[in-house]
This record gives sequence, structure tokens and C-alpha cells, in this order.
Amino acid sequence: MTRVNRVVWGLLLLFGAFVIRESLELSYYGTDFGPGPGFFSFWLGVLVIGLSLIEIAGTLRRPAAPLPEGFIPDRNGVKRMLCVVGALVASLFLMGPLGFSLTMLGFCIFLLRMLGRQPWWLTLALSLVGSFGLFHMFRLLQVFLPTGFLGI
Repeated sequence: MTRVNRVVWGLLLLFGAFVIRESLELSYYGTDFGPGPGFFSFWLGVLVIGLSLIEIAGTLRRPAAPLPEGFIPDRNGVKRMLCVVGALVASLFLMGPLGFSLTMLGFCIFLLRMLGRQPWWLTLALSLVGSFGLFHMFRLLQVFLPTGFLGI
């Protein structure tokens, strides 16, 4: 497990370095109203790198532990992961033509039925709130999402 932790924290360390590199292309200093767009991302990258280094140092001091039972997914676990990835890819391609509300409605129904164990009425209620409810909440916040060919 120690090796797995080192690999994951090493990848996060590289991600933090990437965030810092990209933030340096943005303006660090802003206007009279506050810092520029590069300020937050720069310090977020520094924080990710710092925490990664702390965790990597912690794994060097701890003795190696065996992988816990069930760490490697079985056939059913792999199927569930592929369902999630497939639904995300499908929603990526359907977001433009169908819009946010209809795409998220299908996404939520699919995942809740494939991965969940709740009744149909609860699946539909959660999916409606998760799609149309979020769409209208973002509208109130003046965040415009794709509407698709139906305009919803």
C-alpha cells in the first residue's frame, strides 16, 4: 500500500507543478478590486505540492502495509467503473445537442438505476431535482448552461 500511496501523491505533486506552470501564464496581480486570475491557482498549486511532499515523507517513515482486502476491484466493480466513465463520455457528447437539463436527467437516471438500489419513484425525483433543479439554480446565479434544441 505504501507504494500505491507514493505513486498517487507523486502524481498529485506533478499536477501541482502543472497548475503552477499554467498559473504563471495568467496575471498574478489584479486591479484595485483584488488579485489577478493567476493568484489563486498559483497558491493552490503550492498547497498541493506541499501536501504531497508531506504525505510522501510520511510514507517513507511508515512500514510497508499490505494491500487491504478488496482493493483490486472484482468483475462487478470494473463493470460499475466502466458504467460511470461511459455515462460521463456520453454526457460530454450529448450536452450540446440535448442541453444540460436533458443530458443530466438521462445521466442521473442511468447511474441511479445501474449503480443504486432505490425505487423508481426516488430515482425519478432525484434525477428531476438534479437536472432541472440545478439548471434553474445556475440560472439564478447567472451561470448559463447549454440549452439544446428544446431550449431547456
